[in-house]
Amino acid sequence: MSLRPEHARATIRSLIPALLVLLLAGAATAYDPDASVHGNYRGQCRRLTKQLAYYEKTILPMAIQRGDVAWEDATNDQIKRLWHKRADLCPKYGKERARLQRLADRIRAFNKMVARAGRAAARYFTAGAVP
Repeated sequence: MSLRPEHARATIRSLIPALLVLLLAGAATAYDPDASVHGNYRGQCRRLTKQLAYYEKTILPMAIQRGDVAWEDATNDQIKRLWHKRADLCPKYGKERARLQRLADRIRAFNKMVARAGRAAARYFTAGAVP
């Protein structure tokens, strides 16, 4: 019982859309909306986290121990770049960065308030002699 050529073509034509549907369904199930697990590229967040740990726990103490200020500054800059890159790629760490920025804004606002209060107190106690 062999298929005639026209039946074989019809069978292949009907199988192609079915295979495409299966491939797309497989891709949809493999998709993970939490990019903090994989990053935009597979393993990106984990790799950046490991790099940050290496620079913070190994390289930075070595630079501090040797007293090399330029090396310490360059290492701190690299840590900052890696930290921001990880926050850009990984939503979990992006939320942490946003929280830290809000906290820094609150600290700056508090410092401004303390400075204004200090200037007002200086004017009060010096009878306006201090600007």
